[in-house]
Amino acid sequence: MDAATDGRYEIIEVKNCDSVSLHMPIFRQKRFLFTCIGMPVYTRTLGPVLSLPPSKPFKRMQNIRNLVDDFVQKLPEHDSIRLRLPPGDETVFGFALLDFNCEELFTFRVPQGVDIEDVWKNCDQKTRNVIRSAGRKVCIKEEGDFSEFRKLSLINNPEEKNTNDFRIMENIYNAARLRNQSTILIASNESGKNIAASIIVWGSEYAYFWQSARDPACGVGGVNALLLWSAIQMASEMGLGFDFDSFGSAKSAKFLASFGLPPVVRTEVARQSAPYKLFKVANGMVRKRETDRQSAHE
Repeated sequence: MDAATDGRYEIIEVKNCDSVSLHMPIFRQKRFLFTCIGMPVYTRTLGPVLSLPPSKPFKRMQNIRNLVDDFVQKLPEHDSIRLRLPPGDETVFGFALLDFNCEELFTFRVPQGVDIEDVWKNCDQKTRNVIRSAGRKVCIKEEGDFSEFRKLSLINNPEEKNTNDFRIMENIYNAARLRNQSTILIASNESGKNIAASIIVWGSEYAYFWQSARDPACGVGGVNALLLWSAIQMASEMGLGFDFDSFGSAKSAKFLASFGLPPVVRTEVARQSAPYKLFKVANGMVRKRETDRQSAHE
């Protein structure tokens, strides 16, 4: 959180008694005249950390609902809040009871302890063939220097068009690197040229396919699939599960689904004031007009 926000975050803590508590970081930023609580750039999930004593299911769920209620009441004044929770998070129902919209997003996961050979067998045959083919044309190596990833990212999107905030991205990578919780997998072709890279970060249970970049002129099909498979193997060797870290399009989702893993829900909870909703509608209409005007001009 410190690396992602330059230290501009807050911790909200709720305690009902000594053994029942919830704490969670939040990030506030201004959007025009509105105050928004949301996800810092390059972060994927942000969930409450619960501390609960052993209890029967009803009591546990009741404690969680009460903690979420107290947490929401402690939030600073805001116009919009949007938080993405980790898969399996237990607080979703509590947010739903407080009139939060709960939207299901998806990722794919290789659970801890799964036999890597079973994962390979469950992949679609075409995906296995693509990985084998790419493996004959490129080699995968680990690299600690973020500059190599940046170079490849800029080949794909030159500086003037690149929307990445490399400063923040590198801060997060280095913060994890200092704790031995990140690396960069780089694919090199037969002439030794780096053609693709992926940043992998991990915690105590899962490794994540965090960022990727590829030279669009590399001429090697399946290099991204090979990098993904290499990351799955690396996580397995470390005794970790592997999270594909969601997807940005239907095409990407179908590609990830070809690894034969069931989609896993990670819920986004959100609530907005009426004025902010009106602002969002008006802003959307303005953007649509600008897009239509550009299209007509072209």
